[in-house]
Amino acid sequence: MRRGFAFDASLCVGCRACSAACLLENGLQAGTRTILTWNDRALPLMRVISLSLACSHCEEPACAEGCPAKAYTVEGSGVVIHHADRCMGCGYCTWRCPYDAPKINEAKGYIEKCHLCYERTEEGIDPACVTACPTGALRFTEQEKFEPVGIGWFPETGIGPSLILKEADSLKGPVIIPSGEADNTEEELPQVGLPERIRKEWSLILFSLLLISASAMMIITGFTDTLIPALIPLLLLTAAMAVSVAHLGVPGKAWRAVINITSSPLSQEIVLTGLLTLIALLNWISPGLIPPGVGAISALLALISVDRVFFAADRSLTLKLHSGQAFFAGIYAVSWFLEPGTLFLVFSMLAAISVVMRYRTAEGPPFVRNLYYFRALVLPVVFMLLYPESPVADGAAVVLFLAGVVADRLLFYCDFNPVNIRNTIKEHFANERER
Repeated sequence: MRRGFAFDASLCVGCRACSAACLLENGLQAGTRTILTWNDRALPLMRVISLSLACSHCEEPACAEGCPAKAYTVEGSGVVIHHADRCMGCGYCTWRCPYDAPKINEAKGYIEKCHLCYERTEEGIDPACVTACPTGALRFTEQEKFEPVGIGWFPETGIGPSLILKEADSLKGPVIIPSGEADNTEEELPQVGLPERIRKEWSLILFSLLLISASAMMIITGFTDTLIPALIPLLLLTAAMAVSVAHLGVPGKAWRAVINITSSPLSQEIVLTGLLTLIALLNWISPGLIPPGVGAISALLALISVDRVFFAADRSLTLKLHSGQAFFAGIYAVSWFLEPGTLFLVFSMLAAISVVMRYRTAEGPPFVRNLYYFRALVLPVVFMLLYPESPVADGAAVVLFLAGVVADRLLFYCDFNPVNIRNTIKEHFANERER
């Protein structure tokens, strides 16, 4: 029998007693159990629906499968438990979970999430959130099989959440006017400066740019007669590995990143990056010891592994055709130095098509919009600068080309949009309101 929750939205009054009980019982941070509201501004002609949601203890938990540190275990009853003592705070599970269950504790550096009060339920006692619910909207349940929720704004990604939702798309229920605590007025204001994702993920962006640069150099060395000093890619890769540790909430447990290589794309990325760094080191210590082709192939695999980390969380076609991918960016950079320039022309055309397909990016915040237009303008300008065939124009073309690749990589992070129930609720409400 699988354990999970049953929630009746027609009985929920949004009192947040369940969230408070979770915090008091388990000592977790506020918001571990989240109260999501459909029509949180109580706009007329639209129903206000509250949803109390924590971990759904999925049949195939994406958090556990993708965790590089194996900080998650799944009990026989299907309860997904997170072990803080194993967590390195990479936050990858927050990308992969479509139900916004794992949350990083900024003060402690590691992930916290609902464990269904496992010790209580083992003794036959309901979870704290269930016992605290004054209306009976939230209940503990055990079933052999949980059917798909089947509600438009609830993301169904095939991982089998152990959750039953009732009346969550119905007009029945008490008329509740939200208190305003969930009213995120700031979201309606225009964003100024760097987007939040770029500010938070700067270390990952820098890591990927360093890895792309080093990989491009090793590919050029492996497949052409151009000789690049082995020390340069070694320094770039060493810096990339060091920068990646800065992203972790618990840097002291960075060694756990390679534990789950069989199923975690992030573990595979770290292993391949480490292998590439080792090859660069051996090439520097003893030139010719490792055949250049081996280094080039390893670099290609490392670039692919970087993209797989993101594709596992965001499977949209837009991201898969994005010219800011690590693999595309690396090969595009290599094509610049190859003769004849047919490959460069082909990749430039592909980049242009990708930019046109992402025209909605221009509707984003000012920084993203300006970055998008810069990327779009750089593509034809580079070709125009190549036409005069002068050293000054060629130098400017190189600078603009590399700046365009960096801009595209930043746009890749801005366009990265993992499935998340917060977003699906907002999108569904916007569509229903317009209709």
